[in-house]
Amino acid sequence: MKKSVKYIIAAAVIVIIAFLYAHVGKKVPVYDKSVDSSLYGNMGELTADLLVQQEFTCEKPVLSGISIMCATYGNTLTSTYQYQILDAESKEPLRSGILDASAVANGKYYTIKFDEIKDCRGQKFIFTLCSQDAASGNALTVYNVPKGEEDAELHLNADDFPNNTLALRTVSDMFDVETFVSVMFCLAYLYIFIIILYKFFS
Repeated sequence: MKKSVKYIIAAAVIVIIAFLYAHVGKKVPVYDKSVDSSLYGNMGELTADLLVQQEFTCEKPVLSGISIMCATYGNTLTSTYQYQILDAESKEPLRSGILDASAVANGKYYTIKFDEIKDCRGQKFIFTLCSQDAASGNALTVYNVPKGEEDAELHLNADDFPNNTLALRTVSDMFDVETFVSVMFCLAYLYIFIIILYKFFS
C-alpha cells in the first residue's frame, strides 16, 4: 500500500510540474525557418522617414506578442519606435506601443508583449514599425529572410519586398500539449531511471 501511495504521489508531482511548464510563450516563425541564417539580410537603418509593414497569419488561437530579429549596428541607441498590430482586412489598429531601441541587443530577437488577442487562429494581421526620432547612427534595423511559400507581404514605405519576409515570430502564451506530453515523459523516464539505479545499488 505504501509503495502504491508513493507512486501515485510521484505521478501527481510529475503531472503538476509538466502542466506548469507547459504554459509557455509558444513562438511560431512567420518566415521560412529552413533558410540558412547566412542568407538573412536587413531592411537598412530604420530612420524617422521609414515605415516597415509585415503581413502575417496567426497559427495559434491567441496572439500575445511578436518576436523580431533586430540589429543596432553595434551602436548604443537612444531612439524610440512605435509599433502597431493591425487587422489586415479592416486596417484597424488592435494593439500599439513603444519599442525602446536601447533595450534591443545586436543580432538578437526582441520580444514585444501586448494584451492578448483571442480567437485569432488563421487571422491575418499587419505588424508596423516606425520612429519619429531615429537618425542615421542612432537607428536599429530588422532582419529579413528569403521568402518561402508563406503568404506574407513585406513593405518599406511604398517599396514592396516580394521575395523577403521579416525574421518575425508570433508569440502565444498558452497551454502547449506537445510540451506537456514531452516534459511528462521525460520526468517519468528520469523517475524510473532513478528507481532502477537505487534498487541496483541498494
